[in-house]
Amino acid sequence: MNIETDDYAAATAVGERLIDEFEATELEICRADPAGGWTGYTLSVGYRTPPADGEELTDTLHRAALPAMFHFGLNAEFFEIHGTPRTGLYGSYTAFETQADDFTLYSLMATVGGTDPREPTYVPRHDFTPRAATDVISRVHLYVPTGDLRAAVRLCDGPATDLAASLVRITTAAGPCEAVLLSAFPAIAGESGEEALSRVTNEVNGQLSGVGMSVRAVHTGLEDDPFHTEPG
Repeated sequence: MNIETDDYAAATAVGERLIDEFEATELEICRADPAGGWTGYTLSVGYRTPPADGEELTDTLHRAALPAMFHFGLNAEFFEIHGTPRTGLYGSYTAFETQADDFTLYSLMATVGGTDPREPTYVPRHDFTPRAATDVISRVHLYVPTGDLRAAVRLCDGPATDLAASLVRITTAAGPCEAVLLSAFPAIAGESGEEALSRVTNEVNGQLSGVGMSVRAVHTGLEDDPFHTEPG
C-alpha cells in the first residue's frame, strides 16, 4: 500500500494497526521511489498461513489471500495464480489503487516461504530524492529483543532515524524479531568512492555502538544493492 505522508511515525501507525488486524509476522516500510509514481511511504504487511493436510498448493495460496481480500472488499475471482509447480507458484491481485481511509492499496500477493530478508531492494535517499551511482548503500541486520512485532517496530524507530534508513523490514518467528535497515548515503563533493565507503562504514558502525540491540551483520558497498548473498 501507499501512504501519502512524509511523516515516518504516521506511516508506522498505519502499519501497527494492520499488524493487529492480520496478526502479521512481517512489516516493511520504505520511502517511495520518486520514479515509481508514488509519494510518501510504501508499506507491506505480511502474515503466514500454514498448508492444510493434503491441500494443493494453489488452494493454499487462495486460502492465504482470502482474509486480506475480505478485509479490503476485493473480489476473489480476480486473484490469479502464476507459475508452475516446477518454476514456483505465487498468487497476486492487482487492486487498481483501492482507496482506504489513510492509504491506497495497490497489490496483494501470496508466496511460498514469504520474503527473503537478503532480497535486493532499491531504496531512495533519506530525503525522498533519487539516489546516485556514487551513493554508498548500507544494510544492517539487527536482532530486536522482543518477539512482539508491534513492539519491535517502536524499538526500531531510533536506529532507523540514526541510520537515515529508507527501508525498515521487521520479521518475527520463534524468538526475537529480526530487523533489516537499508540506507543510501550520498558521497561528499570531491570524495572518492573508497573515501565515501570508508566514511559511511565508520559512521554506521559508530551509530550502531549505542543501538542497544544485537547486531547480526553490517554490509556497506558502492554497488547498486550488492545484497544477493548473506552479509558477513
